[in-house]
Amino acid sequence: MLRNSINTERLLDILHQEEILCNSIEKSYNDLLQTSKEIEKRFTIIEEENSLEPKEKGKAHKMRILIYKGNEWKTRYENQREINQQCKQQVNDLEEKLKDLKTKNRFVIKSTNNEQNEDINLNLNFEKDQLIELLLNLNWRIEQELKTYHKANEERKSIQQEIHETRIQVNEIKEKIDIKNHNEISHSERANISN
Repeated sequence: MLRNSINTERLLDILHQEEILCNSIEKSYNDLLQTSKEIEKRFTIIEEENSLEPKEKGKAHKMRILIYKGNEWKTRYENQREINQQCKQQVNDLEEKLKDLKTKNRFVIKSTNNEQNEDINLNLNFEKDQLIELLLNLNWRIEQELKTYHKANEERKSIQQEIHETRIQVNEIKEKIDIKNHNEISHSERANISN
């Protein structure tokens, strides 16, 4: 059973890698097409510039510079076309390989027998049951923690209320003591003054 699951995992990994390869090939192909279109547009613009004839002798020098630059761009264009053709060939080769791999993977996946599928289903159901049990256990723990939190929060509030009431009482006692001390001082001062 373990061997079958390892084979299945290996096949799934291979299939995933092939999908990634296919996506990267498609992206590269699209990028190459885009680059090719841009180069063709540039080449068309350069060809149009090269076909212009100067109307004045003063512009003849500028036209020679344009022709030189046009030839440079023409060389670049031809080089890029060769590179694009090579890339297209590589893309075609890779697409063929990808098709072959897809057909092979379909054959391999279809060739797995019912026993392997049953083993996979049993494993998945076992894992599902374990996850459900874990989820229920975590939910119970969360409820217990929530109850503990609310109890502690209520205790904190009652302690804060008691502290607040005690501070008020302490302040009242301090005020009474201050008033008493003030009265005693003023009484003793009066007594000293009268003596």
